[in-house]
Amino acid sequence: MTEPLAIALVSILAGAVGLDTTAAFQMMFSQPLVAGTCAGLMLGHPELGLLIGTALELVWVAALPVGGALFPDAGPASVVGVGLAGLLTSQGTAAEWAIPLGIFTALGVAVLGRLLTVKLRRLNVYLAEEALLSVEKGDLAGVRRAVLRAVGFRFMSVAFLSAAVLVVAVPVLGSILRGVAGAEFPALLWAAAIAAGTILGVARGRFERVLLGAGFLIGVLLVAVR
Repeated sequence: MTEPLAIALVSILAGAVGLDTTAAFQMMFSQPLVAGTCAGLMLGHPELGLLIGTALELVWVAALPVGGALFPDAGPASVVGVGLAGLLTSQGTAAEWAIPLGIFTALGVAVLGRLLTVKLRRLNVYLAEEALLSVEKGDLAGVRRAVLRAVGFRFMSVAFLSAAVLVVAVPVLGSILRGVAGAEFPALLWAAAIAAGTILGVARGRFERVLLGAGFLIGVLLVAVR
């Protein structure tokens, strides 16, 4: 599979997973474990999908898309993270680097996805008003158009964001890590990625974030001393 085709397929999958979050389906395949595993299977790296999906599921286990709450766009972010790791591995990057980089990328995409959700919700207000006017006129086709536009905007925005991240990140990181040996402490890289996600996604206050960050730094020092 060529790199452009892989990026296109990953982006389409991310868009479909984004729909499952709240816009349509809601069959729970937008959970990081499922979404990540599907992305890994599609790229021929099921083990990467399972590993990264499991790690992100632990990070975002309490982040639920309920009501009007803001939440990290965990499903599409997991697909992008696994996609990045899989493409880097296919280029020869050591898995010890590709996996944590995939997790870090997923964390960033989740934050961007949260901002994107805010914009889409504002757009949905106008689409809801259009649908209401169509109902008053008895125009059911107008209601269907408004709903399909909302679903389409969600799919396209998530797919475009995913493609943009991969198009930039894969060649840049691939060129930096080409020929670089595996990490000496791969478990430490995993811990760093998961700790960063926990600090961003789970801790609710500054004090909790400071405690989590301090605990991670102490762990790093203990590993370094040993």
